[in-house]
Order: sequence, then structure tokens, then C-alpha cells
Amino acid sequence: MNNKKILVIQQISCYGQTGSSLSLATLSAFGFEVAILPTYLESTHNDPFTGIHEIDFTADMEKIIDHWKSEHIQFDSILVGKVKNGKQFEYIKDAKQYLLKDDGIFIVDPCMGNNGDAFPDLEIDVISGYIDLCSIADYILPNVTEACLMTRHDYDVYQGDSYLNDLIAELVGIGPKNVIITSVMDDEYSIGCVSYDGLTKTTIIKEKLDNTYKGIGDLFSALMTAYINLGMPIKGAIDFSTDFIYDAIEQTSELEFHDYGLKYEDLIKEYLNKKDPRY
Repeated sequence: MNNKKILVIQQISCYGQTGSSLSLATLSAFGFEVAILPTYLESTHNDPFTGIHEIDFTADMEKIIDHWKSEHIQFDSILVGKVKNGKQFEYIKDAKQYLLKDDGIFIVDPCMGNNGDAFPDLEIDVISGYIDLCSIADYILPNVTEACLMTRHDYDVYQGDSYLNDLIAELVGIGPKNVIITSVMDDEYSIGCVSYDGLTKTTIIKEKLDNTYKGIGDLFSALMTAYINLGMPIKGAIDFSTDFIYDAIEQTSELEFHDYGLKYEDLIKEYLNKKDPRY
């Protein structure tokens, strides 16, 4: 029986298969007990949706953390995803200090942009806040765009070894124990990840599929959090996580009227029923 407790600090997307609803479902499927500390609520994610309704939970985060502290609640791991504004980072650091066990694992997925572009509403203090969190993280999971935003590195669509080595070195300089860069492409036909644990650099590149969907980054960070907490070596964790996302993209692309997010739920059920060793 898995008795580990994981806290997900992330937005709630009420519809659209992104955010903590996705992370909670995925981590629960692995047998973890999952709690959420929402940064904000959105009725849907953007693209293809418009006219989104949002509720900012900044004022509530401190109260939730204080209540948990009074109840002596602690977690084996904390996963941080999308943050609403710069004020929330102090509360997240407070959560790490008081709610994460001494031997707990702190994982940061700095959600700020993709494909060379920052999100339109991204504030400067959010970038600096993520840098601050990454400096005390056990694992960070930026894509190439987010890595460039945190290091002020020029963004290249395709990245060679020299480029990635420089980017890794700059990220390591921030202070995390493990760096995992996603959305790495050495040409238009391939995509993957590169990681560095302080000793070993690992690169996993696979065929790039034509389709892309919202929630891929959230799913990857949830899968990686699961495998890391199960004690899997980083190479295996990346390999299995990217395999699952690859299968989810292929499965979703076969569906009509499902262009707003990954249809991953049946895939988890299928793998569990087969007692897949990845689970």
C-alpha cells in the first residue's frame, strides 16, 4: 500500500483537462493521497475557449496553509505548477518550510510560456518568483521557453548540444538539485527531454507528433512526480512519462470534437488493468 501524501499547488481548471484536476486524477491513479492548494480557479483554460471566468485564491492560500499547520499536516512531496501572481510565492515557500517533511521532495514546474513566447499575462515578478522557488527545488521541469525566461538566454527553435549544455549550466547555477528541460527539439521531426542531476546528463528524444494539446505539461509534471516518489531513476521516469504522453496524444487525435485537452483517463485505466510495470 502506498501511504505517501502529495500536495499539488496549481490552478483549478473546472473544464478542459489541465491544472490540478488532471494532476489529482493522475497521482491518485498511482495510489498517492493527493491534496490541492489552488492558486486560482478558471472556468476553462484558454484556446479554444474565450470569455473565461477566474477567481484568484491569493488571499485564501495563507489561511489554508495556517490551518494545515495548526493540524500538523505534512506531505512527502510538493508539486508546484501554475502560479497566478508574485504574491503567491511567499505562501508557497511557507508551505515548503512547514508542510513538507524533512526528507520530502519539492518539485517545481515553472509554467510561463511555450514555443518561444511568454504567456500574454505573465508578470515579471512571476518569473523572479519561479527563479526563487527553483533555487530551493529538488527537481525543476521547465520547457525550453521557460528555461530561457529564467536565465535570460536567447531562445532557439532547435537546440544543439552546446546550446543545451549552456542552458543547463545556467539553470544549475540557480540552485536546483536536478534539472529536467522539456520540449527539446534538435530538428522539426523530434522532441524530448534533457536532464542533469549534478553528475550525469541524460537525453531522451522521440518522434514528434503533429498534434498538440493543452495539459501536456501538467500531465508530464504529474507523471514525473509519481515516478520520482516511487523511487524510479530519472531516465526511466522520463522515458515512461514521455511514452504515456505519446500514447495519450495518439489516442486523443483519433477522437472528433476533442481538441481542447488530452483524453488520458482511459489510457490510465487501460495501463492499470494490464498491470503495466510503469505503474
